[in-house]
Amino acid sequence: MKKPLNKDFVLILFIFITSRIIFSFFGIRLDYENLYDYWQYLDVETLRHNLLRGIWFDHTQPPFFNLLLGTILKLSGNYSLLIFSLFFKVITITNTLLLLDILKKLLPGSRIPIILSLIYLLSPATIVFENELFYTGFITMLFLISCRYLLLLQTSESWLKILGFFIPLVIICLTRSMYHLAWLIAMSMIVIYMLWKHPKRIRFISAASLAIILVSGFYLKNYIIFHKFSTSSWAGMNLARNVFHDAGSLPENNIGSIPPFSPIEQYSSFIKKNDTITFKGLNDKDLLSLRKNDSIINEKHISYIEVSEKYLDAGIQYIKTHPSHYLKNVFQSAISFFAPATRYTVTSKQTEKIKYYDLLYSFNISHFVNGKQQRRISLVITAIPKLLLYCFVFFWLIKGWLKRKQIDLINLFITCLIGYVFIVSSLMEHYENMRFRYEIEPLFLILLGQLIYSISKNNRLKMKLLNPKQL
Repeated sequence: MKKPLNKDFVLILFIFITSRIIFSFFGIRLDYENLYDYWQYLDVETLRHNLLRGIWFDHTQPPFFNLLLGTILKLSGNYSLLIFSLFFKVITITNTLLLLDILKKLLPGSRIPIILSLIYLLSPATIVFENELFYTGFITMLFLISCRYLLLLQTSESWLKILGFFIPLVIICLTRSMYHLAWLIAMSMIVIYMLWKHPKRIRFISAASLAIILVSGFYLKNYIIFHKFSTSSWAGMNLARNVFHDAGSLPENNIGSIPPFSPIEQYSSFIKKNDTITFKGLNDKDLLSLRKNDSIINEKHISYIEVSEKYLDAGIQYIKTHPSHYLKNVFQSAISFFAPATRYTVTSKQTEKIKYYDLLYSFNISHFVNGKQQRRISLVITAIPKLLLYCFVFFWLIKGWLKRKQIDLINLFITCLIGYVFIVSSLMEHYENMRFRYEIEPLFLILLGQLIYSISKNNRLKMKLLNPKQL
């Protein structure tokens, strides 16, 4: 006898298909030009015909997503647009079902899981990022897979579950430089400490060690070739965007006077090393070309390593001499972390097509303001609801830990992750924090679901106590 289809699965699939058909009439479609425009990606010719060499000599980004893009391009040929579109839609469905599955395991017999899953599925941010050819939803999927196996590990242990937790973390580190090797080590230590009394803890230690070794391999490769123990050489330029924001006019001999990620020609007076000769003949198209895809700034040019180092030195010096200015920018970045993810500037054209829906769903009033000052005020106003919600959830979570004197591993993992992303993005980035938050938003929904379930359970208990006939 065939097992009947899960009603929640059918409902999610129906709403997904229906909603995406409706939004397609508003012009929401995959932006294929991202493949050519985004600085993080290798030249399309390299992705198609010289993928492994391009990845090996890429000093700006971890390798995995470029490897994925190049593989899809090679296999799909002229159908790449269709395949990419389907790929990112499958990711959305997968994320929704993973969220549903995790919440059902935590909240059995409740309708909260399906409600929160649909809230995620129908979010304007989910719709917009689903049609951005970028790794936002992909990172979300990896975190959800990792959380699912971490939850399963609390009831029974096997190599499959252990690897199911660690492998996604390895792929995340090899996809986004923000998730540093140090982050992987710290998260591994937290999990091992929490499971230290487990009779087979040696398996956790072995898997964590293997994960750290695998990620370290790419760091070591970059150190040998580029003398950078990192998966990205852009840290200085990223920091500079936050440090020198609204800094006013700076002397021309300060590299901060030039906007970060400018064309390499503008840095000629700051470039002293002769790296173009050192690396000539290794991968000239990606390391020495001024432009990629014929028109886009090639941020993978070898000289950006020195430029980024100069930005880092200048940024640190500016923080020392103007700490209040930097703290002000950090505070602004911290506020933007809680703003609607649809305020992310790169996807603004897509968001504008559904601005009234976004206003109702995300409280994104920025669609209807003009001028820099109004946009700043609207940023703060739109961030307040999410900020309050986050504060309330974490207050409840910490209060429960103190009361029970016990910490749930899955909730500790999510809390540490959210805290890490919030702190690092606030210190190092400017005006992209809302995207970083949305990348892990489903994990916050896992915490929120437990809070709602706890409140509803307490209310039901109070009603029964007030009405003894129900006992």
